[in-house]
Amino acid sequence: MTVGKTTAVATLLTVLLGCSGAPESSLENPFGAFNFTLESRPPVEQVRLLQEQGYQGTALYWPGAEDFEELAAVQAVRDGSFRVFAVLYDFAFAQPWSREQLDAILLSLASQEADLWLILSGPHGPNDAMVEAVREVVTMATARGVRVVVYPHDENAIETVEEALALIEAVGRPELKASLHLCHELKAGNRDRLAQVIAAAAPQLALASINGASKNVDAPGWAEAIQPLDRGNLDVRNTYLLPLIRSGYTGPLLLHTYGLEDPPEEHLRRSYAAWRRMSREVAATLGK
Repeated sequence: MTVGKTTAVATLLTVLLGCSGAPESSLENPFGAFNFTLESRPPVEQVRLLQEQGYQGTALYWPGAEDFEELAAVQAVRDGSFRVFAVLYDFAFAQPWSREQLDAILLSLASQEADLWLILSGPHGPNDAMVEAVREVVTMATARGVRVVVYPHDENAIETVEEALALIEAVGRPELKASLHLCHELKAGNRDRLAQVIAAAAPQLALASINGASKNVDAPGWAEAIQPLDRGNLDVRNTYLLPLIRSGYTGPLLLHTYGLEDPPEEHLRRSYAAWRRMSREVAATLGK
């Protein structure tokens, strides 16, 4: 083949590849979903639906030992193709609590390398009782090889990630981490300072959730603050996801689904499509 023909072929291939498009890069963060709206279904069906839609794992409230064992026994969970990222646990630190019961939960979580996602139920704001109780939980969890992550939750003792950071500093255990939730930061009035909040929290973040939302979330309930990822007039990509990834966060992102009324098959499918689009766009913006 002559040089001219070789050049022509190379040019044609370049054009064709440009037209067909090489695979677009996307974010490497694992993407999962809360099992809210799926709780009534057997674990095997929950995993099947989420995995078929493209989700890589789930998070759920502690369902009890028997139900958790049933979830852990699902083949996709056993072979590692689908993960249990974390288990939410309401910890009423101001009341007597069972160390034996918590230790049994930690043993179950350790078998799945799942985080203990701690929602602190009690008087608002860090106090000595909270600090001592959380420190003890971290000691117990670390002994079992389980990471503890503080879950800031509206109308609980720790409501925002900045409050979680203050608690982590008071506890003084580097194993303790925090999570970030768009819906709870919006409820706390942090819509216009999300980038600032994210920058402060980034070094301590282990988990984060994402969802569609409205700009104004003043109405009672969660219908405005938690929507499918393709709904709502808040620019979630640029005001939340982009600064989160720009901060260096590489952990899982979990779709928040609490209170959604659409059938799971529909809202999960739409949210995953929205995630893929956002993921590609953010990756392109950051040159990933």
